[in-house]
Amino acid sequence: MHTVLVLDIDGVVCPASEVSPFGGLVEVGAVLRPVRVPPALCAALDRLAALPDVTPVWLTSWLPEARRAMRPPFPGHDWEQIDLHPAEGWPKWPALNAWLANNPRITRLAWVDDDLDGRPPTSRIRSYTDELGRRGIEALLIAPATEHGLGPHHIACLEHWIGRPQAQSEP
Repeated sequence: MHTVLVLDIDGVVCPASEVSPFGGLVEVGAVLRPVRVPPALCAALDRLAALPDVTPVWLTSWLPEARRAMRPPFPGHDWEQIDLHPAEGWPKWPALNAWLANNPRITRLAWVDDDLDGRPPTSRIRSYTDELGRRGIEALLIAPATEHGLGPHHIACLEHWIGRPQAQSEP
């Protein structure tokens, strides 16, 4: 029951308001501006990434060099990054699709991105979850509020979902 954990950075790990439900932030570097993250969230992401059946990957506009330049406690310096390609509209969905096409053994995916907000007129979470399901991928999509990023309740949801048995196919 292997799970791929796909993460964005801005609005997920780095709250836009610099206020996190995980508490205080620390500066870990700069990308156009100082980058501030909650150490408790970074530690929680590192714990999730260390689970034996989890592979973390980044799906972000940040270049790999920018991520690698961040100081601890910033997580995932060596996690794989899904490449974004110029696309009309939101580039992350086509990038994820291309990456999944190159990794056909993936059947379970948790995707965390503040842009999966599901606000009208379209619900990205519902449509993307349905599309992934049609492709045989069990999916959990989480859209934290950009202002605050991931909170403890999101981490608890991920831990619970990652730890539960994979849904069985109907005969």
